[in-house]
Amino acid sequence: MPVPLDELRVKEEVNGVVRSIQALDPSRVEDIQFLSYVPPPADAAQLEEWGDRIRFIAMDLHRLLRLSHDKFWCQAIFDESLHSLIDTYLKNAPRSSEAVYGLPEDFQDQHDEVHRMIFMTCLRLATHKEDKDSFITPAVFGEIIYENFIFDIPKLFDICVLFGPSNEALLSKMINNIFTQQPKYYEDLSCAIPTIYQAFEDMKKKCGMPCSSDKSNSPQKLHDGKEDQTMETLSVLDLQDLILYIADIGVTLSSFVECHPAASQILHQTNFIQHLSELYDIVPALLSEVKKRDLEDYRLKQYLRQKVAQAKKSLMKTVHLIIYNCYLEPILENRNCPDDHVDGFIETLSAVLNERRFLADFESCYPFQNYMDILTQSSFDIDETRIHYIQDAFSSAFATFGKRREPTGATTRGGRTSPDGSPGPIEDNPQGTSNTPIYSSTDKNNEDLMGACAPVKTGVELDSMIAAVKDLLPDLGDGFIELCLEEAEYDVEKVINFVLEDKLPLSLQNVDRNLPREERPQPEESAISHRASVFDHDEFDVFSKDKVDMSLVYKGKREKTDNVDLNAKDLVDVKSMLSKKYGYEKVYVEDSGDGDELYDDEYDDTYDTINVGADDADSADELSQIRPFTVPRVLKQRPEVEDNESEESSEESDKEAMRDNFVPNPALIRQRAEERAQWKHQRAQGQKSQSGGQPQNAKQDKKYDVKGEAKGKGQTGEVLKNRAWKEKHKSSRANHNRKYFSDKKRMA
Repeated sequence: MPVPLDELRVKEEVNGVVRSIQALDPSRVEDIQFLSYVPPPADAAQLEEWGDRIRFIAMDLHRLLRLSHDKFWCQAIFDESLHSLIDTYLKNAPRSSEAVYGLPEDFQDQHDEVHRMIFMTCLRLATHKEDKDSFITPAVFGEIIYENFIFDIPKLFDICVLFGPSNEALLSKMINNIFTQQPKYYEDLSCAIPTIYQAFEDMKKKCGMPCSSDKSNSPQKLHDGKEDQTMETLSVLDLQDLILYIADIGVTLSSFVECHPAASQILHQTNFIQHLSELYDIVPALLSEVKKRDLEDYRLKQYLRQKVAQAKKSLMKTVHLIIYNCYLEPILENRNCPDDHVDGFIETLSAVLNERRFLADFESCYPFQNYMDILTQSSFDIDETRIHYIQDAFSSAFATFGKRREPTGATTRGGRTSPDGSPGPIEDNPQGTSNTPIYSSTDKNNEDLMGACAPVKTGVELDSMIAAVKDLLPDLGDGFIELCLEEAEYDVEKVINFVLEDKLPLSLQNVDRNLPREERPQPEESAISHRASVFDHDEFDVFSKDKVDMSLVYKGKREKTDNVDLNAKDLVDVKSMLSKKYGYEKVYVEDSGDGDELYDDEYDDTYDTINVGADDADSADELSQIRPFTVPRVLKQRPEVEDNESEESSEESDKEAMRDNFVPNPALIRQRAEERAQWKHQRAQGQKSQSGGQPQNAKQDKKYDVKGEAKGKGQTGEVLKNRAWKEKHKSSRANHNRKYFSDKKRMA
């Protein structure tokens, strides 16, 4: 017959002596030294050391879970290092809403493995029977986990936060088994709840807000001369600490109640909903302060707003779970005097009707209409007067402090639900998603340009809708019809059905039906609306777009060609590379450093065909020399007249020598051209007379015929050959040889 572990005795040999001892004995503890857990470091230099610690923790936990049932419980009861590891991990491990970012993949895998091993260890610690041979007596199991502080209320809170999102079903069974085997944990939970109230009181005092304890008749403390601390005097770090603290409280409570619904009864017995409603005003106060603060880091401001929204959503979820588990679920299942549960539901909500900010936030997350539908479907008698009174209180609170969803039901008048009948969240989206409409700020200022896509109908379109309703219901005011159209998403048929069937939305039931229409101010036309440019609405137009893709903006000069250093030592290799890549010919030119000798495409080569200086008697050295400086004639002194004719002739010869003949006289050029033409003509006449009257180049004219026959009649092989020859040698004439003559001139 199997023996429970608490009664089991084993025989072990100690110093050669065999003795019988209890299975749960300190001497049977394995020699394992568990390391404490530390969160991931912010400094990358310490990441390697942290990775070694995580790897050692994973190895030790694997060894622990491989132990037998009796050895495992000896380790769990008597090993203080194991308790320290579990405590530090539950306290410092990143929560599901604050996942570990930026870790390398191998370190992230090791951390996930430790996370899984910690959960498996807690799950085994919460199990009193593993199989038919390995079990502990339930009563003894409850005493072991309670007296040895294996579990306590703070640990259970942290376990629900860490492992609830991914293992809710298994974790729920684990928590239920702990509370079933040891009911003393319910008493500890009852004692822990007042500490939550005290935490809210301390936060309100730190913000300078009045507390519920201040409203009592107890004597107040005298002023000690120090300035009272207010929300405005809080530093950014203190404000951030308060927001994170209240968000952690909300997430912890909602996770615990969701994993262990039986805890709702304990919270309800301590009047948790009433106390929370009295302390809840710190949440909207913190959000208002975050909005007013001009923080340098915009991401920090967004993060704090998301945390406040998370705190609000978590606290409202906790209240909803308490109401559902304590009242609605018994009503639906028709058990344990449902009439008492209906009365308890009404009394619980009636006790918080004075806290209007609490009602508005609760209505935004969990509309009261949903509870009304559940009560209406039940077969029990309901006091409709009290229910309608509570419903009016919720509607009034939401009308004052509520905020509809965007963009549906867009209107500037507060205090109404969205057109679909469900009120939207009061503040920012707790998930951090953006509710920014798709229209830019420029389009919002002129909604008439959007037409049917505008969130609010204006102008002639709205007037026609109002006129269509008044044709059937002339006694209604234009303002009332406009409000009905906004609630019905500008559907005329819905508005008419609302009025005829007397099924107006709750937000319109108390509105005067003769309400006149308000004149909306015309939007001021800005200078940007009259702006006209060829760059309007392009990808870089900041006036029509809130964001510009900076990846398309290039700062500096973009290099589109290869950079070649002409002053490189190995110039031959550079030229060979250019020749291979671009097909350049190898032309070796000595670079004298003068940039004026480089090829210029704008160079005027009109007179390059004339051999300047070829017929002169000047030498080549004289032409290559730099032209000497010549004093202008008007600045020269008048020479003295001498009788010596030889001196005059020598001066004239010097002047002729100093004359610049680089540009010849055009008249001389024309004369030479005429002489060449006459010489060619005479030569042709002489050849004609020798050949019997037929010019010698007649065959050549036929040889170079490239015109050929008309198009479509085909060409002879001779014409095609002439065309190919012309195409090949066309660079020798016309304007195709500018570069050749330019190079020829430079090389001269």
